[in-house]
Amino acid sequence: MIARSNVFITVTTYPLPSRSYDELVCTAGMLENGEWIRIYPVPLSFLIDLKGSGKVNKVKYTWIQLDLNKRTDDFRPESHSPVNYNFKDIVIGASIGTEGNWIRRKDLCFKKVYTNKNQLLEDSRAPNNMSLATFKP
Repeated sequence: MIARSNVFITVTTYPLPSRSYDELVCTAGMLENGEWIRIYPVPLSFLIDLKGSGKVNKVKYTWIQLDLNKRTDDFRPESHSPVNYNFKDIVIGASIGTEGNWIRRKDLCFKKVYTNKNQLLEDSRAPNNMSLATFKP
């Protein structure tokens, strides 16, 4: 298990059917240091209920805190799984809005930005295998 993590959720995928969890989504976001992280599996019902809004996308741009395990069945370094699939240990933090031309979101999401496509492609290959990044051409 890695330490308890603060994750700023920025991405959720389209739900996929699952025998074990009904429907699942892959969720990604940023750690406080600007590193990308992928969290899978996340039950779709959890995301819908997260804010009590009935809308999945309300979880985006929200801080969450939870315990995560590094996935051993995935070669991508950003991939993690929740320790508790019932999410009873999660703490829902503040959402960050679009005020000031998204300035607070930009401060978080642009801590580590690739501007060189060749470097981005190099880091996506072994041994780094990076699969999530912020790229600004």
